[in-house]
Amino acid sequence: MSPLDKNTGQDTGIVFRDLPLSIMRINERYDFDIYLQIRGHYRLFAAKGALFTDQHTKLLKDGSIRLYVKDEEWGRVEEYQTNYLSRILADPAVDSHDKASVAYTASMKSIREIFQSVEPRTIQDVEKNAEEMVRLILSEDEVMENLIWIESHDHFTYQHSVRVGIYATALTIKLFSSKLTKQEMAALSAGYFLHDIGMAQVPMKILEKSSPLTPSEWGLIRMHPMWGYDRPLETGHLTPEAAAIVLSHHERHDGSGYPFAREGDGIPTYAKICAIADTFESLTASRPYRESIRPFHALKIMQQEMAQEFDAEMFKAFILLLGPGG
Repeated sequence: MSPLDKNTGQDTGIVFRDLPLSIMRINERYDFDIYLQIRGHYRLFAAKGALFTDQHTKLLKDGSIRLYVKDEEWGRVEEYQTNYLSRILADPAVDSHDKASVAYTASMKSIREIFQSVEPRTIQDVEKNAEEMVRLILSEDEVMENLIWIESHDHFTYQHSVRVGIYATALTIKLFSSKLTKQEMAALSAGYFLHDIGMAQVPMKILEKSSPLTPSEWGLIRMHPMWGYDRPLETGHLTPEAAAIVLSHHERHDGSGYPFAREGDGIPTYAKICAIADTFESLTASRPYRESIRPFHALKIMQQEMAQEFDAEMFKAFILLLGPGG
């Protein structure tokens, strides 16, 4: 959203983004300017470095006022949310919607960074966020619906990794929460978020191509599970089960997948979960070469045209997960 200059009425070109009010804390200083929107104009509410006081929160109590930050300073908001992620998500005063937004933002930041550089620090950030995501989904009944409908301005490759991570983590919790510890679920969740890390080695011009891919380009795309499997293991991170997710998420129940054309019980259990989440997200997300498909239609396609590719019980559980009360 861009404001209009109060004198000229012209668009100033400055873009503002919503700042969740419930994550703000009294007696803290923030490394970004905070704005209000008054009669169509953005006014400074709390300057960068100023103490956010009880008086600030009292002015916002009626709930009709929203906070904003300049888009150019959004990276500082992400940094704040990441640094205080555990505290924000554990705070009962923060509602489910804002918790979902903060968790999504932190996950997106960690995925963006790991696509730029795979190293112990960036993998640890993904693991930390995966642990928080598991804890959040387990503790908040409404958070899954909020996570599903969050919009993002990031590149579709990063969005895909985060959304698949969320869907697959939720399905794992639905199916195996009584059999796995939180630590085990978090380790698997990290594998889901990192499932497409091998795509970092595919040229962006191929990923963003709007025309059909050539056989050689498809050959590169099909290498990404093996590239993704090698890179995290070189750093000494990921459990064997999580690494298997990265390597085998494109295997299919009927043997039609890649890179090894495994089938049925030959495919690791949690890779089967990732395959369902990966396919659903790919169908429902916009891409340079096609429009998105509505979730109900995507599930119908998966059920009628692709059912043989998925574990039947897992796919049934996924439909129930996304349905009313899921």
